[in-house]
Amino acid sequence: MNVVELKVRLDRILAEEEGEGAVDWEIVEDQSNKLLGELPAPIPLVVEAYLLGSSRRREDGVFAHAQRSQLLSFLRDTPS
Repeated sequence: MNVVELKVRLDRILAEEEGEGAVDWEIVEDQSNKLLGELPAPIPLVVEAYLLGSSRRREDGVFAHAQRSQLLSFLRDTPS
């Protein structure tokens, strides 16, 4: 998987979380698990933490904001 495809897939998950209305956490978890299973090792830690952290983000808004901010910084700083 190339960087562009990774960014597109992560953007879809982020869009579900940050969109209008209620978050469909089942979609977030499903997309996260699918992507995690397709990524070759080594996986950047911030990406792995984000993909594994949906349950905690669902319960803790402060954690969710911090984790999404870290992922967005990673995506901005990673050349395509």
